[in-house]
Amino acid sequence: MVASTLYGICHEDYTCLITTERIVPATSVTRPKQQRLLLLLLFLCFSECLYLLIVALSPLPSLRLFQTPIAAAYPWTLVPMQELLRFVGPSLTALLWRGKVSSWLLLFVICALFSLYSMLIYLLWRPIHAARMTAQSQPPLQRLYQEMLSSRWLLLLLVGVLVFGMTLLFQPRLFSDDVFTYIFSGRILVIYGADPLNTAPYQYASDPYFQWVLSGRTAPNIYGPLWLCVSSLLVSLRTAPAQTLLLFKGLALLTHLLNSILVWAILSRIAPARRFLGTLLYAWNPLAVIELSGSGHSEGLLLLTLLVTVWLLVQGSTLWHRLGVCLLFGLAISINLIAMLVAPLYIWFDLRTQQHMRRIIWGCIWRAAMTLFPAVTIFFPFWRGASTFFALTSAIDMAHFIHSPVGVFAIPLQLAFLAVADALHFPSFLHPFLSADITLRATATLIFVLIYAHLFSRVKRAPTTPVARHHSLQNDAEMHLAGYDILLSSCGIAVFWYMILVSGWFWPWYMLWILWAIVLGGLDAFAGTVLVLSGTSLLLYPFHRLVGEPIATYEPALIFGIPLLYLIVVCRRQRKRERMQATYDRRS
Repeated sequence: MVASTLYGICHEDYTCLITTERIVPATSVTRPKQQRLLLLLLFLCFSECLYLLIVALSPLPSLRLFQTPIAAAYPWTLVPMQELLRFVGPSLTALLWRGKVSSWLLLFVICALFSLYSMLIYLLWRPIHAARMTAQSQPPLQRLYQEMLSSRWLLLLLVGVLVFGMTLLFQPRLFSDDVFTYIFSGRILVIYGADPLNTAPYQYASDPYFQWVLSGRTAPNIYGPLWLCVSSLLVSLRTAPAQTLLLFKGLALLTHLLNSILVWAILSRIAPARRFLGTLLYAWNPLAVIELSGSGHSEGLLLLTLLVTVWLLVQGSTLWHRLGVCLLFGLAISINLIAMLVAPLYIWFDLRTQQHMRRIIWGCIWRAAMTLFPAVTIFFPFWRGASTFFALTSAIDMAHFIHSPVGVFAIPLQLAFLAVADALHFPSFLHPFLSADITLRATATLIFVLIYAHLFSRVKRAPTTPVARHHSLQNDAEMHLAGYDILLSSCGIAVFWYMILVSGWFWPWYMLWILWAIVLGGLDAFAGTVLVLSGTSLLLYPFHRLVGEPIATYEPALIFGIPLLYLIVVCRRQRKRERMQATYDRRS
């Protein structure tokens, strides 16, 4: 019913926007605007109902989510669950309380959320894209096209973020306990005066927050020094556990709001034609809403720093702008080391116009120095010599694959190595499983190095003038600043393949590392694949509670196979259109 309602609205909107042989009358200009607003309001209402259902499901013990002090401090947060159980009746209540029905229901809610999100994006993008491609010069359609550029639409998007965020802010149980590891790391530094990079939480088992730290109890939690400072600042307020948790989640919600405004501001400068759709892609993305507002991950501050960096980058190219961009990249590195993949691409992009090798070398040196200066300065108080070095290096798990796409090939390779070891009678001290994992890791890392090196050549060839930009069909036609589409897509590709090939771990919030660069670009095949993966990655949460079910064995295929299938279908369609266009040109 929801799908048919949304499709009916958009289909009527589309038919009144586009005609093949005549111009739409000016009297019908205001009609699609009202329908578009109704479409957004319907999506907001339906999505809010689904987020409320997540809040109602989270306290159920059968889901085994991570406990929080919110339910004890604010009993009214359990009202959605109580109303849900009263609605389903006594028979289904027992199944929801003890069985796996709640996991299946959570799976349905996540699929419904992402389906609504995908449908909204498609229904908003299709008529605007068709109007731009087929009737760009018609004044009434131009006015319709400009309607979506008004700042009043940004207010609607921010209202949606606040509604979704405030709903998940008081979620009684969480999908991840990372926010409690943030709190505990801050307490180790502020309360106990110890080094959080070399101290495991179990050493302070009597701490009142220890009961909520589960996944990171036995090992030091390695976070960027700037994030440790932020965590220590919030912990130093000495509030109750529930209020402390709300402080961290409230900070994540605030960063999500600021990030939405920054995406709007950046796209207003580089690609005004898609600033509404690009902001919508980020602001109402279910992954961003759940992981930031719901779980309070530190990626919100990382994205805020990176988006401020891009905003300053597009403001000008003077020496002061370059210096500020380098310093901001250093702050991003001090939050999360993943930013080290992005900063070199920017440095090379900024030097692409230089021809003399001496200037290129000198430019790389001073930009790299300015980038590393804030990171090293913030990290210096936490440095304890060799112990800190080994703590950082040991945080990179080279022996295990946890939800990693590359880990799918680990078991077949281990079986192959075991068969060879048995056939050739290898000695017992040679471990075939370890050899298989090292071979797989080395091969994947080598492939990533080759991809990353190719991105440098791609950035180097980025156009420097609008004339050069229009000569290439691969460049973004809507981008006002030459070469920035290549830089942003290269940043997204670098982080994507690092996450796929190098990182042995994969969790849904890792997709936020890529989302900031994707929403600033156009909706091409790669961007669509990343957006689909951002939705399917959330399936990890219900699959964890469906252990033993037949569908759980297909977890990697569903999470990574669906985006891969989407990429294949889109690429085949693009090649088919290119062949048809080439045939038409030859006949003409």
